[in-house]
Amino acid sequence: MTMEVVVLVAGAILLVNGRTFQVLIAYVVLSAVVGALGITAALASPATFALFAVATVLKVVLAPLGIVLFVRANPAAADLRPSIPAPGRLLIVIAFALLAKVVTRLPAVATVPMADLVAFVVLCGVGMLIIHRNLLAHMVGLLVLGIGIGFAASMLAPGLPEPIELGTAFDALVATVIGLALVRAIVVHDPLLDVESLRRLRG
Repeated sequence: MTMEVVVLVAGAILLVNGRTFQVLIAYVVLSAVVGALGITAALASPATFALFAVATVLKVVLAPLGIVLFVRANPAAADLRPSIPAPGRLLIVIAFALLAKVVTRLPAVATVPMADLVAFVVLCGVGMLIIHRNLLAHMVGLLVLGIGIGFAASMLAPGLPEPIELGTAFDALVATVIGLALVRAIVVHDPLLDVESLRRLRG
């Protein structure tokens, strides 16, 4: 029950808060909690644990550190510029929490452990991509989505921990390195890092 509350609060901060550093703290907490929930499978073998450790360092330490350094160099990126007012964002959090509970009643996922938490984390990742206009928020959203998908995989296929950990480590690495490189390139054209920059570059 405590883990559920922590995940719910972290997800709410991700979607409702409009400041990069507060959202980043919520992301780190969410990532650490999901990692703690999946650590049992990671202890299956030394190789699995090594992959789990690498993925955890990437998601909990290196990705947030890269974002912090970027925001310090580009202060305008500290504002995530939500496209929906705060009350609307709060309603979305409530809707996601209710939807996550409904998911557990579906026959296909009724036997999956912690299906409601998995669904809520995935929805929070998608919500970050929808709600915020700042490209850094989209990067965090992709990281959250990767965490949710990895969490889902570990619940659906507990017998395959090594491929799952390898996949989550790769996702975190790609989202961090490519994400920051892309954002750094776009900041030259738009210091506010608005998602509209991507549309303008596309033509």
